[in-house]
Amino acid sequence: MRFDRVSRLLYSTDASIYQILPLGVVLPRSERDVIAAVEVARRRGVPVLPRGGGTSLAGQTVAPAVVIDYSKHMRSLLGVDPERRTARVQPGIVLDELNRMLAPRGLMFAPDPSTSNRGNVGGALGNNSCGAHSIVWGKTSDNVVSLRAVLSDGTGAELGRLDPAAAAAMAGGDRLLSGAVRELMAVGSEYREHVEARYPKISRRVSGYNLDLLPPGGGTDLDLARFVVGSEGTLLNITEATLSLVPRPRRRALAALHFGGLIESMEAAALALETGPAAVEHVGSMILRQARDNLEYSRLMDWVQGDPEAVLLVEFAGDSESEVEAGLDRLERLMGRSRLGYAVTRIADPADQARVWAVRRAGLGLMMNAPGAEKPLPFVEDTAVDPARLPEFVRRFDRIVREAGTTAGYYGHASVGCLHIRPLIDPRQDSGVERMAAIASEVADLVLEFGGALSGEHGDGLVRSPFLERMFGPDVVEAFGRVKRAFDPDGIMNPGKIVDPPAMTENLRIGPGYAAAAGPTEISFAREGGLEAAIEMCNGQGACRKPSGGTMCPSFMATRDEEHSTRGRANALRSAISGALPLEEMTGDRVGRVLDLCLGCKACRAECPSNVDMAKLKFEVAARRRRARGAGLRERALGNVDRLGALGSMLAPVSNWALDSPGAAEMIERLVGIDARRALPRYAGRTFRQWMRARPPRERGAAASGRVALFTDTFTDYHHPEIGRAAVGALEALGLEVTAPPFRCCGRPQLTAGDVDRARRNAAHNVAVASSVLEGGAALVGLEPSCALTFTDEYLDLLPGDGAAREVADGMQLVDRFLAGALAGRDLAPTDGGAGRTVLHGHCQQKALVGTRHSMDALRALRGADVEEVDAGCCGMAGSFGFEAGHYDISMAIGELALFPAVRNREGRFEVVSLGVSCRQQIEHGTGTRARHLVEALADAL
Repeated sequence: MRFDRVSRLLYSTDASIYQILPLGVVLPRSERDVIAAVEVARRRGVPVLPRGGGTSLAGQTVAPAVVIDYSKHMRSLLGVDPERRTARVQPGIVLDELNRMLAPRGLMFAPDPSTSNRGNVGGALGNNSCGAHSIVWGKTSDNVVSLRAVLSDGTGAELGRLDPAAAAAMAGGDRLLSGAVRELMAVGSEYREHVEARYPKISRRVSGYNLDLLPPGGGTDLDLARFVVGSEGTLLNITEATLSLVPRPRRRALAALHFGGLIESMEAAALALETGPAAVEHVGSMILRQARDNLEYSRLMDWVQGDPEAVLLVEFAGDSESEVEAGLDRLERLMGRSRLGYAVTRIADPADQARVWAVRRAGLGLMMNAPGAEKPLPFVEDTAVDPARLPEFVRRFDRIVREAGTTAGYYGHASVGCLHIRPLIDPRQDSGVERMAAIASEVADLVLEFGGALSGEHGDGLVRSPFLERMFGPDVVEAFGRVKRAFDPDGIMNPGKIVDPPAMTENLRIGPGYAAAAGPTEISFAREGGLEAAIEMCNGQGACRKPSGGTMCPSFMATRDEEHSTRGRANALRSAISGALPLEEMTGDRVGRVLDLCLGCKACRAECPSNVDMAKLKFEVAARRRRARGAGLRERALGNVDRLGALGSMLAPVSNWALDSPGAAEMIERLVGIDARRALPRYAGRTFRQWMRARPPRERGAAASGRVALFTDTFTDYHHPEIGRAAVGALEALGLEVTAPPFRCCGRPQLTAGDVDRARRNAAHNVAVASSVLEGGAALVGLEPSCALTFTDEYLDLLPGDGAAREVADGMQLVDRFLAGALAGRDLAPTDGGAGRTVLHGHCQQKALVGTRHSMDALRALRGADVEEVDAGCCGMAGSFGFEAGHYDISMAIGELALFPAVRNREGRFEVVSLGVSCRQQIEHGTGTRARHLVEALADAL
């Protein structure tokens, strides 16, 4: 249980525009814990809010309640019945995680919302989620068999299909569920005409309660499980679900149809349905342009031709390649006859399809990263109409938006007429909030006119519940109230959703009264538009909560704790700059604990569609903390690794003997805070620079074809000079002259320790040296990713506006990029007669900022090389992070997520390659396998 203010603030938001401070948070391990929490809440008259990943867009998962977070512990697959095609799960299991577990059986749970890599099954059940393929497999309510739940009085209940006799028998009891069944049967009978008249006749309606599933009278089954799906936690707590599964398609193929106009794409969507697709997804120009400007997603955009106003992604699924190819052929012929669109990209390779879907699924976050005060907000983003009526509906919708003086971003599920249209609004202005309310009202009328639904999949929550009476009429809303009271007579279950909601414009996270002030910064945030803007880039979408795949966020992957997600950290910082916490709490111990497990991997900078750079924010907080509270011995030691390296190498081998002496590790842990279980790197008796200076002139390559200036980082110089020697050997073998100019430490260790002043001095010195190198025509090359990439990233913030820093940032190359260019077209013979298998582990910042393609290309220059990039995120070491006492266990847990097993379980002859010194240390510590630097792997062959 967590009831401190910071923990409550972390749960005060979701992916919606709302913020409400909860009373506290409970993280149950079992149904017994849920029962205990609900019983206490009922006795005290305290509201309860079930929550999973917190990715809801309508504000379903914020309330002045005790939050029950199922995502940390209650996330198991309890059983699979392949014959019946069912799976029994706990609510906190992530949708994609579940489907990875089911994949070996050829089965899957069909609903696939765009948040499936972090959204929970419990959230899908609460929201009646759908996704891109609902045209084939329906909504979550169509894929549930039975549920186990804790009712609002703290009693457990089994919910499933009841035949009329069983329903009558249950209704005759005296338990809360008995009374609820009696009321459901009465409501189904009494309100049948109103339901038939007011419920839209389309496949995508998740607003209100499922009164259309209630039996109109005797003789029809009552399916309690299906009925409560989509009730948004307002009726009960789901603690277990039995889900129906479908066979996984053996083949998929994708076509990207390009259009010069929005309405033209809508016309094509209705036509595309005639070809029998599995999905028809719309991606609008705002997403496409934001993706092209995004560091990570720009790498995934090679399937886009020209500058389309809209793209339709049309997928075909089947058992054979010929089947899906036939679908693509039908589509192309139809589009050709209709003369709609200007280009078609066919995508058959599964990896290429995954890249396309990644852009589509990131649509929400990509749009929210649009520059300026006006943001594409989710408040009318979930309307659904008959797909045949989409062109005229979108034309009218767009007119409403433009007449309100703004524009909108478009994306969504064109196959079922459910588009996510987000008008650009500045919620800080009274006029912006008034515009938002006016647009919402007009859109509600438009949806009714077209016989549609206000919510096609995102639910009612706080944003649409106020419009339910307009959509369904007073009689149906009266029936909603009866259902709510039957299940929740004390009104404690997620109040304010569906029944008795507040006004749509109340409880805004950022509204006219919102003000953020962070004070002067230690590091420049000009590139982000200020520190406040850098923190507010987080819009709550929760992409950092994915449990696997990619690198972000390693500490969340290991802990499954909201506090240790990028979103949690951003919420804590936003609370400090917005007044929810005193500003001085930014450097306090509680916020310090929230930031503590950030590894500085920069994966969020790339993988978060909104590009939140938590590593940089942590540097700023560390600097403020150092100014306010001074530096401890550990910060001083880690911030001076270069000076300690010089001293240790000068005193070697005595310094190494001292490190190995009995009790030394324990003493260092007590005094400095370096975990005794870590072996500290040994000091080189002869540093790399000393070796370079001592080399006779004849070894320097007199007839050089070019010059390379190596940035000699601290670790190469004082701890691993063999890496530098291998680099020199490889580069000289290519006919290049190599020098080691007098650079200082890159400054990253100082930034980590909060010593911005020294980091800035080092940056200024290094920029001056590097400028001289570049002006002289030499290539500037770095061996260690975190150090070299400090030139390309942090120097721009340490020396803002410095033109030389910009030129140096553009000129710095990681050695893999340089070698990949130099080796292009070459075929190197391995010295041992066969290259064998090479497994590459990419350094986190390398993956985030420049990618690993150049490393792969350079390694493939070895004749016969079988090069594979290990499918793992962060190694868990992250520079000094894994050395620090208190971080060891989490560091090793991160390594165990994927990297360690991938190395340990590999059979046959292979070698592991990684550019990062911390990665190589962690791999050897965790698996006993010595990893080599790229230049070591190539030096002998060269």
